[in-house]
This record gives sequence, structure tokens and C-alpha cells, in this order.
Amino acid sequence: MNLLKNKTGLAVIALIIAGGFVYSFNINNGLFWDDDDWIINNSFVHSVSWDNVKFWFTHDVLAGIGLKSNYYRPFLFFTFTLNYIISGVKPLLYHLTSNAIHIFNSVLVFWLIRRAFKKDPFAFLTALFFLIHPLQTEAITYISGRGDALAAMFMLLGLLFFCKSELTTSDVQRTSDVKTSSFGYRLLIIGSLVLSLLSRETAIVFPFLALVFFYIQLWDVQRPTVGRTLIKSLKQGLLKTWPYFAVVIVYGILRLTVLNFQNTLNFYSQQNVYSENLHVRIFTFLPILWEYLKLLVAPVGLHMERSVKIYTSLFQWPVWLIALLLAFGVWRLAYRFYKNLRTSDVVPASDVRIWLLGALWFFVALAPVSGITPINALMYEHWLYLPMVGFWLIVSFYLVKLFEYFRSKKFVICHLSFVIGLIAYFSFFAYQSIQRNIVWGKPVEFYKNILEYEPDNARINNNLGNQYFNQGDKEQAEVYYRKAVEAGDIFAQPHFNIGSILRSRGDIKGAIAEFNKAIEIDPSFFYPYQDLAVIYAQQGDLVQAAANMEKLKMLLPGNPRVYYNSALVYLALNNKEKAIADLKEGLKYSSVDLETGRLIQQLIQQLTVE
Repeated sequence: MNLLKNKTGLAVIALIIAGGFVYSFNINNGLFWDDDDWIINNSFVHSVSWDNVKFWFTHDVLAGIGLKSNYYRPFLFFTFTLNYIISGVKPLLYHLTSNAIHIFNSVLVFWLIRRAFKKDPFAFLTALFFLIHPLQTEAITYISGRGDALAAMFMLLGLLFFCKSELTTSDVQRTSDVKTSSFGYRLLIIGSLVLSLLSRETAIVFPFLALVFFYIQLWDVQRPTVGRTLIKSLKQGLLKTWPYFAVVIVYGILRLTVLNFQNTLNFYSQQNVYSENLHVRIFTFLPILWEYLKLLVAPVGLHMERSVKIYTSLFQWPVWLIALLLAFGVWRLAYRFYKNLRTSDVVPASDVRIWLLGALWFFVALAPVSGITPINALMYEHWLYLPMVGFWLIVSFYLVKLFEYFRSKKFVICHLSFVIGLIAYFSFFAYQSIQRNIVWGKPVEFYKNILEYEPDNARINNNLGNQYFNQGDKEQAEVYYRKAVEAGDIFAQPHFNIGSILRSRGDIKGAIAEFNKAIEIDPSFFYPYQDLAVIYAQQGDLVQAAANMEKLKMLLPGNPRVYYNSALVYLALNNKEKAIADLKEGLKYSSVDLETGRLIQQLIQQLTVE
């Protein structure tokens, strides 16, 4: 028993050391990209106050900077706030937090698989693949991607609590009776599920994963047979998991009503053939699935913002071939499954149970981003963060079997070659992860790396332009801003950025044209209204300046600086009554900007005295 505990402890220590080494290469990386909007420029994550907490729970993630999104992640923002309170925008603590969550998740994967199959080597390999796979860097090294790891952590904890409460059986009495979970464990599971949902929306799959685990583990205790017993087992699983389905249903209702910030079931501002047709989304997902599998086995050419071809027919290449392969795999697994149901022997780690759990885990965890619901992207590496556990579960099972076969047959050369090959494979994964961690710390190289694969990506060209602009190289910045525009007028940002450069050169007419173009593309993009208000005020066109300030007040209703500037415009228009009304309205929100609040109070006092 002590030896088993020592082996388990060594496995956990090995995971911590491996993860700590691979991810030590990101700890000096700065915050960038969405980190600017989610953390640096978002005052609502800069302190813990009742107003800020209420804001997290009642607004989407971009509301703090005056924009809109479909993402709702209050607990994720809580972790950002803790990091900000301690270290401001210094990146070290942010990376240490994300790295620690990921390493802890690998330990949870190890414990979960070990508990399910009682095999340490098998559990360790699965956890190690999960830990050092290069695809994971997109969720861990990118601070705004922490939601994946955070949601996974609470789901894995919930599954461990679930297994402990529902799937524990006596070592002596192997019967169909499963111990009833305690009230305390159920509260822990529900608490984990709620925190997971508040970290990332994909946690809605937790009840399905719990149901899968219940049935697979129940199989080890009570071998079901075809017919009533199989259906009875599934019903029993639903009875055990219904509270978690209920939590997800309540969450879904809230997200479709009071927390429906835009259009939760359709992330596209304009309808298109992909968003309007479920069958198109399914056909498109099949080649994506094949790409995912290739990336899992051979993670090369890694990058964000991948363009994906839309497939409208089952008979397009390679949709039909992948569909046939998938159908064959499902048929084969179903055949083996029902064949095993008719046998009386119980094999604790049978290949059928492994395949069933691995395949269901992979597809259940991937379902929210598969296109069933039309989301605003088709393929991201970080979407495989939790699903890959199912894939490596299957692979690790056969690697252990092969290792044990060589050892039992005393094939020394084969055994040694296998070990060396496995070490080389893990070393390749670790090297790739280290390289990705390094490039994430060099924004210009990072964006240029993406443009090698996606040269016409408007968002990446714009982001690269921002990097050059921040470095003071406006000419190079304009080159990439214009490339973003040439890729298609689908983003307002590059037009605004070009307008800002033109304004700095004194080309006010050109700047106004670019600002108006940005507004035409996205009327809710508030930045150009600010610049237009200033330009018109400087030109003496106070009516146009006031019109743009009114737009800003609608887009940024909780920003005191907007009301203060609007009051200044109305004072210039000799509309003292309107100015005072703006100042009083802005004073309501002064807690988020104390300096502006002080200026508002001074101006109110001055106008009142006069």
C-alpha cells in the first residue's frame, strides 16, 4: 500500500515538475491582445467593490470598456481582479496563476483516470499528454484564455466529487448497489458546476460528462445486459445527475433572458449560410474534426485565427470520406459494446470501456464549439483543452498495453525502442510548447507568424498595426491597417486607426471620412464618436460635437467622463441647464473614476455659484 502511495506521489511530483518547466518560459510574457480590453483598460477588474461585483454578474466581458459581446464570465474576472490588486499589470502573477491552474488540472486528470481504472501508468500518461501538449498554450499562456483552464478545473473537481459520492462501492461486496451521495458532496458538485459556468460557457457539458462517467463506472460494478437492464442503468444515471442538468437549464434560461446581452444563440451580426443552416455547420465541422485529430497527433504549424472553408453538401470532398470514417467508428464501437454486454466476464479496463469513455468525453466536451450553435469562429486550438483528455485516454491505454506486451515477451530491443520513442515524442511536445510560450511573449513575431498562414486576416493585420503604432512607428502601422481594410470592410477598428494617424498628420478631412466609415461598419463602436466630437468642437461646429456626445452617452451610459465632456460642449453652446443635467448624471457614476468625479463636483459648484 505504501509503495502504491509512493508511486502515486512520484507521478504527481513528476507532473508538477514537467508543467513547471515547460511553462516557466511564459512567466515574463507581457499582457496583450484581448488582455488590453479584459484587464488593462477595464476599470471594473481593478478593485473588489460591491459595484464592481454587481457589474461582473450583470454585464458581458466587454461592457467595462463600452463594447458588447456574448461572453459572460464573472468568476474569471474575479481571478483577474485578484491578480490586478496584487501586481497591477505586471505579468508575472497572471502567468503563475494560469500555469498553476493548468498543472493542477493535469493532477486532477491523473486522479480521475486513476480512480476510474485503477492503473497509475495509464492515468499518468493521459495526464502528461494533457499537460505538455502544445495546443494547450493557447489557453494557458494567453491570459484572456484562462477561462478554458478555470472552467475545466471546476468540472474536473466536480467529476471527482461525483465519483466519490456516487460511484464508490465496497471492495468486498461487488453488487449493483451504489452508495448514495451525501448532501455535502452534492453541494460541492453543484458549487463546482456553478463556478465552472461562471468561468466559461462551455461548462454546460458537465452533466453529460457526469452521466457518461456514471454509466462507464457502473459497468465495472453491475455489468448491464441488453434490454431492460441497460435502460435501467441509464435511468439510474439520470436520477443521479438530474440536479446538475437542472443547474445548467436554469443557467441557460438566464442566459437567454436577463443575461442575453446580444443574441446568445447566434453570434453573427448578419445572417449567412453557415449561421442559418445546421446541416452546413455539421458538414463544415467534419473537416475541422479531421484537422483537430491531426493537430493532436502532430502539433505543427500552430497559430490562431484560422480560416475555414464552409461546406454546404455531404458529397463535397473530404466531407463524405470523414463522415464514412466516423460512421464506421460509431458502428464498430456500438458492435463491440453490445457484444461485451452479452459476456459475463468483467475486465476493469477493457478496451470497450476505454473507447466508450474516451470517445464520449471527446465529443461531449467539444460539442459547444462544434457548430451546433453558430458561434463567431469555426476553429481554435484552445477549444481542444478539455476534449483532448478523451483522445489521449484511448491512446495512452494502447501505449501501456504495448509496453506491457514487449516487457512480458522480453522483446528487449522492441521494449527499449518503444521507451526511447515515447520519450522522444514527449520531448517533441515539450519543445513545441516551449517555442509557443516564447513566441506568445513577442507580439510582433506572434502576429507575423499567424500572417504566414493567414495573410488576409483583417483582425491580425490590424493588431500588428497596433503593435507598431504603440512602438511609435506610425508608417509601418498604417501599412498593416490598410492591409486590414483591403482584406474586407468587416471591422471598424482599422478605419478608426487610419483616421487617428491622418488626424495626427493634420489631414482632418481624411480623418473624418475614416471615422465615419468606422461608424458605418459598426455603429456601436464608440471610439470614432469621441474623436469626431473633439474635431467638430475644435472647428467650432458645436452642434455636431453635441450630436456625437449624445451618441457616446447612449453607448457609454455609465462613463462619467462622457457626461463631463458633454457638459463642456453644452456650456459652449450656452445651454447651462443641459450641462448641469449631464454633470448630475455623470456624478452618479463617479465611483468608477474618482478624478472625473472631482472635476464634475467642482464644475457643478462653479455653475451653481454663478
